Amino acid sequence: MPGFTGWLTERGNTPSPLSTGTTTVGFTAGDIVVFATDSRATAGFFVAHRKAKKVYKIADHAAMTIAGRVADAQSLIDLMRANARHYEVTHGRPIQIRALTSLLANLMFSYRWLPFQAQILLGGVDDSGAHIFSVDPLGGFTEEKMVVSGSGSPVALGVLESEYRPDLSLDEAIKLAFKAVAAAIRRDIGSGDSIDVAYISPATMYRELTVHEKAPLYDQFVKPYLLM
Repeated sequence: MPGFTGWLTERGNTPSPLSTGTTTVGFTAGDIVVFATDSRATAGFFVAHRKAKKVYKIADHAAMTIAGRVADAQSLIDLMRANARHYEVTHGRPIQIRALTSLLANLMFSYRWLPFQAQILLGGVDDSGAHIFSVDPLGGFTEEKMVVSGSGSPVALGVLESEYRPDLSLDEAIKLAFKAVAAAIRRDIGSGDSIDVAYISPATMYRELTVHEKAPLYDQFVKPYLLM
């Protein structure tokens, strides 16, 4: 799946590169965090699945997007969910987003000799505000205002850099995230099919847009280009 070059064994034990693709977007706007991803899972130029999920709820106040090997990413999702829940039960409060990211980074660093082949965007809302972090396969992480991953990231980043503002409203933020992924889908062969959007706000916590809520965005940013 997602924007990463992994390895596939062919002809005995000889590894050869297997390129994969995706587009994931995340950014903060005021006290909210917005995520958007495409849904195409690829193996080289082969479309392995058209409805792959790439944004996941970790806790009510936290979520992550995945790019890389599906099995590796799903293992990390399960581990983060378990640890976030364990912390909340033990301490009686949600884990801070930076602490959750540090936990993920330490886990990935501990496997650096046989790394998880995954690029993670982890974000959420806690009592210090909205945060989003990018975590690389070796456990390095940085906090960002906006960040992208995957093979379609150059196109998506171009859209974000031209239109992003820290004071975007929720509706504006959702529209921009959708627009960025839609632009990547038009230009990147590794990204495609449908678009998933989720956000976290203090009022609603984690929430994913329904098909009906996304319909006007498809009409605005996807359908016009299908007719060209």
